[in-house]
Amino acid sequence: MKLLDIPFDDRRRRYLVFHAQALPAELTLASTATTREFEAVGSSRFFVSRDGALLAKVVPDKYARREAPVKWLLQDYLETRWLAQSDARKEYRSLQILRRAGLAAPRCHGWGISLNPANRNASLLLMEHVQDARPGGEVFDALDEPGRLAFLERFCEEVARLAHAGYVHRDLHYNNLLVAQDGTLLWIDAHVRRLPTKSADQWPALKRSLTVSKLRGETYREKVEQQLQALWHHAC
Repeated sequence: MKLLDIPFDDRRRRYLVFHAQALPAELTLASTATTREFEAVGSSRFFVSRDGALLAKVVPDKYARREAPVKWLLQDYLETRWLAQSDARKEYRSLQILRRAGLAAPRCHGWGISLNPANRNASLLLMEHVQDARPGGEVFDALDEPGRLAFLERFCEEVARLAHAGYVHRDLHYNNLLVAQDGTLLWIDAHVRRLPTKSADQWPALKRSLTVSKLRGETYREKVEQQLQALWHHAC
């Protein structure tokens, strides 16, 4: 682990970084048009390093210290900071699971926490910044119908591959991945959980991860369910 002072928002923040890999001694982060696009589809904040090689994902405290002091103390301070149950740690582990399952994901450069209660951005994930990739939802919306069906086919193949490794995504939607210039799907927002141990409970758990709002309507949800069910039962 290492201590890292990171300037952003015109202030310097100190993080205790675990599993630090290939990090510079000095790391300066900045907001860009690309990071603002990421922020527009989620609740996290994003920054890139000065050389463009690293992407930092910062998750703020869930509760405001002055408005909900007890909840902030128990969850944001004790649980997130001192028990290290931060979003960054959970996502770091999930990204490792995705890579072991054979899915493409950015390389991780470590995860960190700020022990300073005055820093509302306690959770920090440092990962590879994939250049010239677009959010999956943006790509899907721009496609014609045959293109969308082809996108869904690749999407289902990857979800099935993760399921066969024993895991299901907890928040399955297109903006959890990027589409690289060569068409590769890169999973960037990874919160996975284990499938149930009993085989009879596994397909229902996988089916529950498919929602109308996140898959752009009932028509596409049904198509994903049909393709995923065929892939699941074929492998079983």
